[in-house]
Amino acid sequence: MTSETTQELAAARYPKYARYLAVGSALLALIFLAVITAVWIAVYTAPPSLYPGEIQLLTRAQAQDVLNTYAPATTDAPRYDIPTGVLIEAVEFKGPYTLQTSGFIWQRYADTLPTDLDRGVVLPEAESTTWTKVYETHQGAETLVGWSFKATMRQEFDYSKYPLDRQIIWFQMWHPDFERNVYLTPDFEGYPSLEPTILPGVDPDFVVENWFSEGSYFSYRLNRYNTNFGLADYDPQQQDPELYFNINLKRGLLSPLIARLIVPVVILLQLFVIVLVIGSDNKRLEQFGVRPGAVIFTCAAFFFAVLVAENALRDEVKSYGLVYLESVHLLTYLFILGVAVNSVLLVAKPNLALFRDNDNMWVEVLYWPVLFGVLMVVTLLTFNLFAASPR
Repeated sequence: MTSETTQELAAARYPKYARYLAVGSALLALIFLAVITAVWIAVYTAPPSLYPGEIQLLTRAQAQDVLNTYAPATTDAPRYDIPTGVLIEAVEFKGPYTLQTSGFIWQRYADTLPTDLDRGVVLPEAESTTWTKVYETHQGAETLVGWSFKATMRQEFDYSKYPLDRQIIWFQMWHPDFERNVYLTPDFEGYPSLEPTILPGVDPDFVVENWFSEGSYFSYRLNRYNTNFGLADYDPQQQDPELYFNINLKRGLLSPLIARLIVPVVILLQLFVIVLVIGSDNKRLEQFGVRPGAVIFTCAAFFFAVLVAENALRDEVKSYGLVYLESVHLLTYLFILGVAVNSVLLVAKPNLALFRDNDNMWVEVLYWPVLFGVLMVVTLLTFNLFAASPR
């Protein structure tokens, strides 16, 4: 087939305004893609947020204000404050909701405290904990005790925004004698600064695979329990300020994008090539060696490829619901089905109004705007940008 013949077929296939439609389609798709990119950049570069309801502790005055408000000392029930420091050396994800951690915890016990007061820390959310006393020394008017620990913890993380999700690893700490009005406070003397961005309480060589550490800080969370732990004098309805040490993590994007996104992206590109090739013109189909039946089998192969990729994603995340990146896989399923139906209709119903005058032009023109438009809406809904108040 000569180039002149090909040009004649192309001219007969589409109306004169097809070029303007193609340009408009490309511009609209690029606008949607730009919005998605802007949202990704804004979400990924936003500062880390606190756990809902917690009170960040940067100074001694802040800690004392919280304790004086929610656990005031009285003549009948004096309050004992125990300065407690933390150094986290390692955290490893053993599963989506399982952490293996290790580090040091130390405490300062003033000589004025009751001599029968227990010493130590309880990590109530740990499945198992191993403690080893490293040192105990008397300095000034206090006794300093330090332990190394290894703990396996279960924490419920929210992966719904994967791969733009951020997680907070927290260490909830109790004193063994919490029923005696004993409260833990950060050891402010143990750190040059508690500014979260310099990662106080985190080993300089701290690494979590595929995550970046954004900050660390102490905080109080006001917790209530539906039991008195068998203690007659404990009021479960009272809000108790409990000490937490928190590490903010941000997921690295390169690994999930390469491992989980490349399959649907490649298939969506191949589907668009099929849309460009198929049509009611038998000569063009013969030129490219395309048959409607072959398109259906190709779409079936694409479907299983995307299914395998999505299952690998769910095996990694193990989220209870859908995660953000899965929207690309779900859209790919719909586009695979759409291309298969498109190829069948072109053969079975060539006189449909959609195809009669313009062949497959409208499917080609709408392909990318529909894809990126739906992804843009999903992105805005996922990150609650529709509900954001204007500034």
